[in-house]
Amino acid sequence: MIFPYKRHKSRIMPIVPIILFGVNKTSIELEAYIDSGAYMSIFDLEFAFVLKLEIKSARKQMFIVGDGSFIPGYVFNLPIQIGEHKFIFEVAFSDKLNIGFNLLGRRGIFDQFEEIIFREKKQEVEFRYESV
Repeated sequence: MIFPYKRHKSRIMPIVPIILFGVNKTSIELEAYIDSGAYMSIFDLEFAFVLKLEIKSARKQMFIVGDGSFIPGYVFNLPIQIGEHKFIFEVAFSDKLNIGFNLLGRRGIFDQFEEIIFREKKQEVEFRYESV
C-alpha cells in the first residue's frame, strides 16, 4: 500500500488515512502522522468520545513527549484499518498532546508489516506485507 504525503500547514508529511473502530460499530475516519520515533500511537481525546469508549475503563498512563515533558493518556486496544489491512493495536488518547495531528507510533503498527518505507523524494510512504 502506497500513500502520498499530505500537506499539514506549510509542510509535506507522511500522513495517512486510517479508520478507528470503537463500541457498538462506531468508527471514525482520521488521518495520522507516521512517526517512527514515537513508541506509542496517540490520538486526541475527543475521538475516544466519538468512538463511545469508556474512559473510566482505560488504563491511565503517562507518556514522555518530544520536549521531555509528560502527558497523561488513556490506553485502549482497538481495531484499526490502514488501507485494506485491519488489525487490533494499542492506542492512547490524550487532550494534552497539542501538536495539531494524531500520531501513529511503532507499537502495534510497525510490527504488522514487513516494511514501512519512507520515500522522501517521491513524498510517499509504503506499507509492505511481505518482502519483494
